[in-house]
Amino acid sequence: MSQPFCLPARTSLPFQVFVPARSATINKRKQASRNAQRVRAESLTADTSGRPDSSTAQVALEPGSTAMVDLNAATVNGADGNRVTLADILRDDGAPPRFVAPYVPGDRRSLAVSELPLLFYLPGIDGTGLAASRQFPGLAREFDLRALSIPGHDRTPFQDLVKLVITYMEGEVLQEPPTRPVYLLGESFGGILSLAVAHERPDLVDRVVLVNPATSFPRSIWPTLGPLLPQVPQELYKSVPVLLAPVLGNPLTLAAFGIDPKASTRDKIVGFLQGLQRLIPQLQALADILPAPTLAWKLKLLEEGSRVVEPLLKGVKQRVLILVSDGDFLLPSRDEGPRLKKLLPRANLKVFNGRGHALLQEAGIALEDILKEQGFYVRKREMSAPVKKRQRQTFGDASPIELPTERELAISADGATQWLRRLVSPVTFSTDAEGRVHQGLAHLPTSGRPVLYVGNHQTMALDIGFLIEDVLRERGVLMRGLAHPAVFGGMSAADTDGNSDFSNFMSTFGAVPVGGRNFFKLLQNNESVVLFPGGVREAYKRRGEKYKVFWPVREEFVRMAARFNAVIVPFGGVGCEDGFEIVRDSKELLNTPFVGKWLEGRVSGTIPAARRGVSENKELEELFVAPLVAPSIPSRFYTLFGRPIETNRNDTREQSQRNYAQAKQDVEGCISYLLNNRERDPYKDFFSRVAYEASWGGKAAPTFKP
Repeated sequence: MSQPFCLPARTSLPFQVFVPARSATINKRKQASRNAQRVRAESLTADTSGRPDSSTAQVALEPGSTAMVDLNAATVNGADGNRVTLADILRDDGAPPRFVAPYVPGDRRSLAVSELPLLFYLPGIDGTGLAASRQFPGLAREFDLRALSIPGHDRTPFQDLVKLVITYMEGEVLQEPPTRPVYLLGESFGGILSLAVAHERPDLVDRVVLVNPATSFPRSIWPTLGPLLPQVPQELYKSVPVLLAPVLGNPLTLAAFGIDPKASTRDKIVGFLQGLQRLIPQLQALADILPAPTLAWKLKLLEEGSRVVEPLLKGVKQRVLILVSDGDFLLPSRDEGPRLKKLLPRANLKVFNGRGHALLQEAGIALEDILKEQGFYVRKREMSAPVKKRQRQTFGDASPIELPTERELAISADGATQWLRRLVSPVTFSTDAEGRVHQGLAHLPTSGRPVLYVGNHQTMALDIGFLIEDVLRERGVLMRGLAHPAVFGGMSAADTDGNSDFSNFMSTFGAVPVGGRNFFKLLQNNESVVLFPGGVREAYKRRGEKYKVFWPVREEFVRMAARFNAVIVPFGGVGCEDGFEIVRDSKELLNTPFVGKWLEGRVSGTIPAARRGVSENKELEELFVAPLVAPSIPSRFYTLFGRPIETNRNDTREQSQRNYAQAKQDVEGCISYLLNNRERDPYKDFFSRVAYEASWGGKAAPTFKP
């Protein structure tokens, strides 16, 4: 199948061209080349079979135009004079870096291209984009695809390349609706470039895909070996890529790309032999694309880019999918994948066994399918609240955030809550408008008004993850938690850098630091908010306080809810506090000789208070000292959401006080209901429950009927 390149209608050139500020003066040869490209583009005849935009110019690939791409002939509307080959684009014609938009002609998509997510591909060290060209047909069916090509003569520094990409993306992204997803796909060096762009402009990038990223360059052999390659005699230099073939990837899988697994054995053999026959000239073409001076420059770019990006990694807030090959002998990708997963706040990792550095060139790799399997492909961003324009990635603040896909939710649960879910088999109940209790969450409010969930903080607060997951799965609603500032790095620098697994999990699922400004903004945006008024005092209970509710005396949260006509949903939870025994509570620890003074000094002045002056007395002001606990046999977790309480912006202070008292009473009522009725649960005990679920393949054990 032919694979033409189609270009945005916004330009008469065959590709968008952006020149760094340092290259403002273009010599006559460059200008002549650009004029020639303009003439070629204007001569093209539109083809509307693949894209709805009939004014889009095209660039077609011809057979033999370059040994790097094995693609069939492409004739635009059957007129030989209306063709621009890929070789024309790759030829070192003096033009600056450019973007082109590959697509599959004649492909009848179920959706218009404008309804597909945007994907910007940033290439590896070759700069041409050819390393991923075998993936372009599949990607172009699922994305509005743009690919960056950097000619061999180009000497744009790394930071200017970042600006160049950003400038192009600004023109393409900012005019799109904020719900249209924007992806960056970076391979090898392009992975470094993608991370820099994502960090610099989080409003332009929603998701990042890294394929064997060259962030590991400083830990590879290339800082030592690389500078020696340009010194190889010219007559031997063309053989270098062939000699490196086993390093780039498994030659057998490279040659086998595109062979139909359903084909006959004879056709498979013929296809494989043809692939081997093409492989050597394809590799030799690398020497033409990367002559010695260009290679020397690219190695400098790798060093510069990896050095610039390394301190930025923890600040890349977008969702990131890392794809690495454990057989990559060009870079230490097998070790780099886990390292990046730990540093990047919202990253998932997939390792490909037996694959080499040129992963996207190898047989059996279909990137569009991999993205779908990982839950990383979305055609529309589902947001926690309506948005009118694109904004920075907002994890950790009160702006709307993108909801995770079902697969992303499952991956996060596997790492954060799944093991605990198996132990405690949580069950949920909700209450209808008439006060009847039902198992499940079908009776939670779904109106367009903001919703405020208020409940009891169980000791150690281990149930919050289940609540967020279950409401999101059953109701499609993300409960935005108001959490203690310490969760987000409010401790001293010695204690946390604000990038722990728990803080990343909480912010990924919408939590923000508790405070009036965040509370106001969430309700203003019609979000669903979850608040534990008892705070740290309730989460770090003392002996004899099991399931007691400690709320401040003032009703501020009710008055704030009333300001936005919010619905208040009280809820209560039990089970968590039966899973351990308090050995020493926080008060006893503080009264312990030596230990108490050390603890008080450790937390005093280093952890910001979530609230001051709203409690009944100083005893209820939070002090971030956890009790010393000993685990016991896990008990089943139960949560009951009570009947909604209506508020109105015209409510008087007296009405708010009554609503506050009602909410607290209802929370205590939910706790009492669960403590009494769980005695009717035939599987409330750990061993009977585990035996049942093991015999049913992990299916959750039934519980009492409301």
